Amino acid sequence: MQPFLRTLLAVLTFVSLLLVGTDSEAQVYRKVLEDGTVIYTDQKQEGAERININTVTSDFAPVTRTQTETSDDEASDAEQQVEASVEIVSPEHEATVRDNRGRMNVAWAESVRNVRGRVSFKLFVDNQVAYEGPASGVSLEGLNRGEHRLQVRMYSEQGAELARSDTTVIYMHQASIYNPALNNNAGGTSGQN
Repeated sequence: MQPFLRTLLAVLTFVSLLLVGTDSEAQVYRKVLEDGTVIYTDQKQEGAERININTVTSDFAPVTRTQTETSDDEASDAEQQVEASVEIVSPEHEATVRDNRGRMNVAWAESVRNVRGRVSFKLFVDNQVAYEGPASGVSLEGLNRGEHRLQVRMYSEQGAELARSDTTVIYMHQASIYNPALNNNAGGTSGQN
């Protein structure tokens, strides 16, 4: 038998002795065999040492559950937990967007369950509201060059926030105004920023 399995067997035997319970007079003995295996037993053996085990008695009363009557409305509300999530699907996190006019399409996907009425969204760009409404996507224009952080929040018809997307970071690249030679005819860049 492998040493690991013997040790595991010894530990399981010891734990089972503890779980079975001991009265104040029961004894447990520990013995180390020649190959290093440790065994626990309730029988005294040559070379075994006595282990003291303290008995724990619980003073807690058992929990009793009483079934209370609930109305049909309460039962249906409990079964209909609101579940909502929203995530930005485009652009991808840490994507590079190349557009001299700072244009970008943002799209998100939502999942709602047991929400009454219509949901609406707010798109935040750098912690400022850039869009508010029921659509699941929007075209932005005029974003400055550099890093931008996007987040979508979903709201119920009553105005309660239902979910938030993770923050998506994008990098807007535009042609350098200091080096017009890098601009191409399409208004984009030649790949050097």
